[in-house]
Amino acid sequence: MEPKRKKLIIIISLIVVIVVAIIIPVTLFLGKFSFNTSELGQIFSGGVVTDVEIEGDIAYVVDSADNNPSGLVIVNISNPYHPYILGSYYQSGLPYAVDVVGDIAVLANIFVGVEILNISDLTNPVKTDQYTGSGAAFDVQVVGEITYVADWSRGLVLLNISDPSHVSEISRFSISGACTQVYVDNGIAYITDHHISYTGIRLINVSNPQSPFQVGSYAPADIDFWNPYVHEKVIYVANHGNNGGELHVLSANNYSQISPLGVFDDGGLIYAAFTSSNKVYAADYQYGLIIIDMTDFSNPVVIGRHFDGGHSVDVVVVGDIAYVADREDGLEIIRV
Repeated sequence: MEPKRKKLIIIISLIVVIVVAIIIPVTLFLGKFSFNTSELGQIFSGGVVTDVEIEGDIAYVVDSADNNPSGLVIVNISNPYHPYILGSYYQSGLPYAVDVVGDIAVLANIFVGVEILNISDLTNPVKTDQYTGSGAAFDVQVVGEITYVADWSRGLVLLNISDPSHVSEISRFSISGACTQVYVDNGIAYITDHHISYTGIRLINVSNPQSPFQVGSYAPADIDFWNPYVHEKVIYVANHGNNGGELHVLSANNYSQISPLGVFDDGGLIYAAFTSSNKVYAADYQYGLIIIDMTDFSNPVVIGRHFDGGHSVDVVVVGDIAYVADREDGLEIIRV
């Protein structure tokens, strides 16, 4: 082969390699990309969607931007291809999370506290009462007639909402840091305890609501745990530390001795996780919805993705449909 021709072939080959090396990552991570998933529908609330709860044919979405609609946005999802807004509620502050039981919605508001809403008329939610606390409620979960509140400076607060017009504090559990999230499972409240250099997890026994007490904790150095989700005594929790972004999987079989089972790190920034049918669905701020087979916790395998822009921060799966809070991209409804 002539030297000039050989040199030309080498140059062309190098160009092809470089182009492919650029195109593939851009296609995967910056452009629209999915496999083993398909988008059914999407609805924009006009602001920034941070949380979603599903009850039957209704999605309760939190829009944290001061637009119209904003706050709690109620969406009819009976036809996933054509969701539409039924009603909304916003009064003041910065709504951040919601939980629903029956005709009551409980809204965590970072600047106001906890707002109790009557949603018997989905087109016109009405506030029935409010619990201020420290004024900074970051998360809520309702179990029966008790609301568990992650109250920034007051710790874990338990509220009696049996009379939605007269909410009362049952008890609270103070912590040394700031309480930013709560997840209750089988009589145990898993809360995040935020400090400047780390955020740990505390396990609080709430079987007697009058007297909550700690049964365990887990706080490795330089880890900033965010948004725990618990299923069958396995904790799925993201790390928002400076060099984090990964999803940690922890065993809570022994409450007093939490132990690591595995880590999933895809180079993004995971905000939330949900499990269904032996799969883990992760909402990744950078890379969208990621579906993971964690049959072997030590060897997680990606089996599906959906990303078309936006910033995924929460996910709920019902049957074969995932509902993703995608911030400025609104609520996405995805067949999984």
